[in-house]
Amino acid sequence: MHTNRIFSCLITFLLPVTFLLSCKSEAPVSPFLLGQGIGINSATLMVHDLEAAITYYQDSLGFNTSGSGEKGYFDGSLMTSARFNNMSTLEFMSMDDSVEERTVPAFMRSFLASGEGVRLFSVSTSSTDSAFSELTASGYQMDSIRSYRNSSREPQGWSRDSGGATRRSLDFNASEPPAQLPRFIERVGYDYKGVNDDWRTYYVYNRMFSSHPNGVVGMSAVKVAVQDLEAAQKEFSKMGFELIARNDTTARYRVFRNQEIHLVAAGHDPRLADFLDQRGEGVFGLRFEVENLDSTALYLEKKLPPAALTQTSDELRVLPGYAFGVQLEFVQEPEEQGLMVRKLSPKEGLDSLAVLHAGELYTRYCALCHGNDRQGYAADNAPSLRSHSLLATSKNNNFMRYTIQYGRANTAMGGYLNTRGGPMEYIEIELLLQYLYEMAEVEEPVEVSREPVIGDVALGASVYEDNCAVCHGKNGEGVSAPALGNPMLLATATDHFLRYAIAEGRDGTPMIAFKDSLSSEKIDGLTAFLRSRASGWDIPEPDTVSVPTPEEYVLNPDSESPVFELREGKYVSSEQVNKALQDSLRMIILDARSEVAWRQMHIPGSFPVPYYEDPENFINDIPNDGTQIVIYCACPHAASGRVQSTLRRHGFKNTAIIDEGILVWAQMGFPVRNGG
Repeated sequence: MHTNRIFSCLITFLLPVTFLLSCKSEAPVSPFLLGQGIGINSATLMVHDLEAAITYYQDSLGFNTSGSGEKGYFDGSLMTSARFNNMSTLEFMSMDDSVEERTVPAFMRSFLASGEGVRLFSVSTSSTDSAFSELTASGYQMDSIRSYRNSSREPQGWSRDSGGATRRSLDFNASEPPAQLPRFIERVGYDYKGVNDDWRTYYVYNRMFSSHPNGVVGMSAVKVAVQDLEAAQKEFSKMGFELIARNDTTARYRVFRNQEIHLVAAGHDPRLADFLDQRGEGVFGLRFEVENLDSTALYLEKKLPPAALTQTSDELRVLPGYAFGVQLEFVQEPEEQGLMVRKLSPKEGLDSLAVLHAGELYTRYCALCHGNDRQGYAADNAPSLRSHSLLATSKNNNFMRYTIQYGRANTAMGGYLNTRGGPMEYIEIELLLQYLYEMAEVEEPVEVSREPVIGDVALGASVYEDNCAVCHGKNGEGVSAPALGNPMLLATATDHFLRYAIAEGRDGTPMIAFKDSLSSEKIDGLTAFLRSRASGWDIPEPDTVSVPTPEEYVLNPDSESPVFELREGKYVSSEQVNKALQDSLRMIILDARSEVAWRQMHIPGSFPVPYYEDPENFINDIPNDGTQIVIYCACPHAASGRVQSTLRRHGFKNTAIIDEGILVWAQMGFPVRNGG
């Protein structure tokens, strides 16, 4: 086994602790210390041989790690990491053999000279500035905040990475960090509020798309050995951490949700006393939640010798001699957490709990208008949600998703996304969609082209009047069928989505198939006519719009640029941009969506810069002279955020993202156009 481990497999550390006293919060975690931080950020395992540690943690312990080691955030270090669903990270760090040893921080050299183990741990804060102010006000002498990149790789293409610092750290002593006290880490530009508001969405999606063979779903506790429990407890309470339980040897502090820091004194345990004598105060163990403790035990029993493991009814341990100097503890995740994942996961083949919850969501929010059995037309001309045609053609696009999230302005269909004032998180809307697909027995989507339909608009207007107006209204307002003169519908429905509905009809609804009674020419014309109404039903002559050339990128070139008030230094309100358009101010407007989406509906004067294409195709043609650049997408920030960060990486300083995105822009009645 590994000869440089600081303790052999004989060290078993502490037996499970029975807490004698449960505590109410002595002092809630200060909002200035962690803010909207998201818990344990990382524990850093320092090892001699990084490749050997990575291989062993992957092959024998069942942790998935990213990469094989790149430049670390300390001079002369290399590192990689294993990331968990609750956004905590186990870092692996070693000294870079290619650099002179003296360039490596002294604390790393001295630690590794005596063995291996976890030397650092950190918690997440949304503001190192506020944490600095809080700690200094409490009497701590803190080092200056340090900004750094956590990756040696330079960003490529459209990327949220602006090329600058991606992390900020706050230390009690950066040159010799106390092993028993946390560091505070802030991710630069991270949407902490969004993650906190939609924590279930982020967590469940992480569980769906990321897993470890050993079943670990998150790091739930960092266990710190201390010489004097009373003194250590006062230190953590002074910082503002919440004490949740204690006994003679252990104090537990809450970090975030069910994540904790445990301060543990040796008491009568000689093995922990040995750790303190040899290492001093610091992290001796890490606790992980697993999806199923029995399955984790079976996995590790196949990979490790019997001497490596100890197990009780509620905990499994890998001893430090078999984990590069740190004790690994595995416990069953809380029952309510596992049930939440089952209930909210929108993956195909919904779990029975997910079906039950989705059915409850449908009954609560949809049945009033769409009918108890999804039959439609119970109220307000709401269409059938049993229609295989509707659901199959919308499965691979955002039509249904955006309809539920944002609603339909000037109709009874309101928006249900919580960030738009609705009652549902993103994950619940995704669950509801999957429920509707499965209830309608949609196994495979009907693929419809995203290319524009070319047709005679004047012919289409005549076809609409003769065949559609009686149900959909003379001005598309909806009479006994859904309103078609709706900016949200036209912003989210592609030309071929509309054409398919016209040609094939909607099964189970009054909408008949017109493919046998109308020629292809008339259906194309009708589709083109509906698309032309994106700018308003009463526009007398639809205009044809082509993608602007570089010479046309700058709007109102002889005017001054607007001066916007930005939220968080990034986001501008739709009202401000619309006012700047009305005032004919100098701007460049970029649409970060695909060219197809731009052709469906866009802000006048904008041009498409799809976030998935090479940015050099556009950046070299955009003047970098201080002109205000406005960016938007539909997400409303995902694609536009990439474009803004990339522009800033290339030196464009005067950039802003339309906060609400084009869908809300259109719903607010601000001008839109469709392309040719």
